[in-house]
Amino acid sequence: MRHDVYANPITELSAQFPCVLEIQSDRLYAYSERVCLPLARPGAFPGMNDRLNPSVSVEGFGTPLHLHPLGLAVFHQRELRIKLCSLRTQALTIDAALDFLLRGY
Repeated sequence: MRHDVYANPITELSAQFPCVLEIQSDRLYAYSERVCLPLARPGAFPGMNDRLNPSVSVEGFGTPLHLHPLGLAVFHQRELRIKLCSLRTQALTIDAALDFLLRGY
């Protein structure tokens, strides 16, 4: 579901990007693909900023993780095996970053 967080299925990247966040509309569940954003550890890549890469609190992680909208990825639903939590309570922060990515504001 939208705003659910999963363990990153790309294990080679999981040290810097331990999780992915599903962002597609729940109305698209007839499709087997899921559009996701990686969640990055602080310092995982250069140029992070508060508008495009806001921090979010993810259960089980001592430090906040950052959205990485430019790392947009699509996974088959069966690849997203381990649901960690939901960030539905942080939807405004997530949607503001996506608006900045897609509309520039």
